[in-house]
Amino acid sequence: MNRSERRKVERNAKKLLQSPRFFHQLLRALRKDGLVGEEQNALVVFIVQVSRLLPRPLNLLVKGKSSAGKNFLVKRLLRLLPRHAFAEITSTSETAWNYLGSRLRHTVVYLQEHNEAAGNIHPLRQLISEEKLIRRVTGWSGGKRTTKKHVAYGPVASISTTTKQLQIDDETRNISISINETPEQTRKIVKSYVRESKGLNRMELMTWRTVHRLLEKRIGVEIIFPEWFDKVADRLFIDDLRVRRYYPAFIEACRTVSVVRSFQSKESSARITVDFADFAMTTLIFDQVFVGSLRLRKGVNESTRDLVARLSLQKKRPVSAKDVSHAPGVSMDRAYRMLRSAESAGVITRTNEPEKRNRKLFLAVPPPRFIPDPKRLFRKLHLKETVRIFHPITGEQIVYRSEK
Repeated sequence: MNRSERRKVERNAKKLLQSPRFFHQLLRALRKDGLVGEEQNALVVFIVQVSRLLPRPLNLLVKGKSSAGKNFLVKRLLRLLPRHAFAEITSTSETAWNYLGSRLRHTVVYLQEHNEAAGNIHPLRQLISEEKLIRRVTGWSGGKRTTKKHVAYGPVASISTTTKQLQIDDETRNISISINETPEQTRKIVKSYVRESKGLNRMELMTWRTVHRLLEKRIGVEIIFPEWFDKVADRLFIDDLRVRRYYPAFIEACRTVSVVRSFQSKESSARITVDFADFAMTTLIFDQVFVGSLRLRKGVNESTRDLVARLSLQKKRPVSAKDVSHAPGVSMDRAYRMLRSAESAGVITRTNEPEKRNRKLFLAVPPPRFIPDPKRLFRKLHLKETVRIFHPITGEQIVYRSEK
């Protein structure tokens, strides 16, 4: 790339970062590069990637069945990273981690298929928690017994894909997202095969990699929270102990979003304050991700809720027992039992009045929020300014203003 091209690429990268529709433009680039759907998941992967620049990066598990597209999603995002910014691992030896020195600092460690075949991955867990690995090796040198110390340094942002449920200790160290496995998503994917996609060209790829290089200049910057942020914790869902690990992850996501959006501000980049727009943008991307993470060990009733939600979305109407009975392995008798149990548990609700011979129709009850709704919180805070953002997925403008 010659000097003229480099200048053009850097101008385009700065223009992207200065755009209030940055995340929406990122999704447009990913669609051009072959990604179908998975918009929210793609934004989560991107923010995890950028969090590598922070002292306490985020860590992500991407879950789904074989052939669902887990690694395809991650690799679309990795293509936008400079080569020095990530390390891809398919398998590793017992002690290989200990000899990496500073080579992993502020990088994304991408582990394909988090399972036994990948070798000893427990050092990665320690590197995430402790930010360094120390190994002492005893040997002989010059006829004397010596001990050498080998240290591998973090911090790292890890992204792993898996087809299975992991141990709870691994689960709570990570945010979890699930690939969309619905029939509707499958149809969109197969339809995309007949449409020619040239993908991102060389200059576009270099522009997005330069975006990451510009973000790297924010390493070490002080990121602070305003006093009103305590009100978020006051309204947080706290009925699960795992919140003690997931809320800090949300805080790091807010920090990461504020770093990305700091290029839109004319203030000095030496110190970044997480503002309400950063909080709202992070909530729009992550709230349901954390709700899903808290429901990892869901029971039969919540599985029924998910089935009712999927069927009602597909049919664009409330769901009956007959609809549920069309699911694989579900008889009419079982469908009635599932719906009765889920209704008693409060995860689905009946939508029509009891009348003779009419079919009972149900809709799923939305799971509780993890983070308070930004619009309601903004009214409670009585902030004087009006805040405008663009929805990260749809690109539509959202306005937050206090009631007079």
